[in-house]
Amino acid sequence: MGLILPPRLLTAPVDATVADTALMVEASMLSQGLRIRVGADPDDLCPVEELSIGDSVWDLATHRLIDLDGMSCMTLDSASLGDLGFRPMPLTRAGGSGYLALSSARILSGQRSNDRSFGPMAFFRFWPETRLVADLEGQPVLIRPGL
Repeated sequence: MGLILPPRLLTAPVDATVADTALMVEASMLSQGLRIRVGADPDDLCPVEELSIGDSVWDLATHRLIDLDGMSCMTLDSASLGDLGFRPMPLTRAGGSGYLALSSARILSGQRSNDRSFGPMAFFRFWPETRLVADLEGQPVLIRPGL
C-alpha cells in the first residue's frame, strides 16, 4: 500500500525559492529545538530531537517524503563546534534561537547575527536517502545524503 497524495501535490512545480541549491544554506547539523517539516501541510512540524532513523522529512524540491537512513547526535558548545570546523548560523524559532552547523562560511550573509557564542546543546546530523531540501523553521535548508 502506498502513500496517497492529493493531485495538486503530485503535479506541483518545484518552488522557485528551492530550485537553485547553489544559493541555499547547506547545513551539516541541526541544533535541538529546531522544528522541521515532516508532512505536506506546512504545520506538520516536529522538533529534530524527536526524529529517528526510518522517520521521514518533507522535501520542498520534490514535494514528497524522504526517509532518514541514518543519524547521529553530539553535545557541543560554540567552541567545540568551531574545533570540528563548523560555523554556527543562528536560526530564529518560536521561543528562542537554534543553530545550523555549516561547513562553509561562504553562505553566511551579513544579515545574520554575529552572536555565535552558546553553551552546550545537542546537535543532530541526518543522512537522508537522497538530497533533501528541508523546511526548517520556515527556511529551505539543503541536507545532503551521507557517504
